[in-house]
Amino acid sequence: MNCDFHTHTGFSDDCNIPMDIMIEGAIKKGLKTLAITDHVDPGFPDPNIPFTLDFYNYHKCLLQAQSHYGHQLEILAGLELGIMEGQFPVSKKIVNSFPYDIVIGSFHCLGKNDLYSYDFSDVDGPAMVEDFYSYMYRCLKSFQDYDILGHFSILDRYIGTLYDYGPCEEIIDEILRLMVVGGKGLEINTSNFRYHTGTWLPRGSILKRYRELGGEILTIGSDAHSPDYFQFHFEDAIPFAKSLGFRYYCEFRSRKPEFFTL
Repeated sequence: MNCDFHTHTGFSDDCNIPMDIMIEGAIKKGLKTLAITDHVDPGFPDPNIPFTLDFYNYHKCLLQAQSHYGHQLEILAGLELGIMEGQFPVSKKIVNSFPYDIVIGSFHCLGKNDLYSYDFSDVDGPAMVEDFYSYMYRCLKSFQDYDILGHFSILDRYIGTLYDYGPCEEIIDEILRLMVVGGKGLEINTSNFRYHTGTWLPRGSILKRYRELGGEILTIGSDAHSPDYFQFHFEDAIPFAKSLGFRYYCEFRSRKPEFFTL
């Protein structure tokens, strides 16, 4: 596997490395396909890190990079879209504003609270876990303009405890059924290995259940914000995916999955 389907550049508010430096780092690492999926989170509540995107220059740089580096590396135009209630019309317009190859839908907020800066010290953890997945389900019933659901169980990273998911299995099943019926995929996001959280992202139980319900669309992404992390722990992700019953991984072009044997 010589691809990475979740990466960022300096166009993301949480990355300061220019696109060309990221691309040159991918070439040095031997990648053949790189999906650049920079952040945009309409309605993100933190004005210090608003996760806005300079679309004009982002699109311009993507096209220039495809032209300049295309003989060395396939560069796919992507987007990581933060999904939030109240922002669906704006989000739909963004997704359809450019011929993206892949749109990763992600949850970085629970309602109007962003997970990055939220104070979890006094929360009722199990209740918040249920609230998070109920919120996700509510959003995804109304918004389906994405291809892959990114870092499904991201709350685990921020809440600090791996709570029992038993009480919210039903709502998680409903989310996964929505995805399977809608032809949506999951990713194995290997970024948790940078944070030493002790679990895959998403948890293996979620990936396994998605597969049991008939889901087959799976991408693998590092969520790299530095060239050092391209394909981080992919050597572990492939046997992990196989152990859960996946036979293929996917690459996206023109927002359509292409299947390759793991």
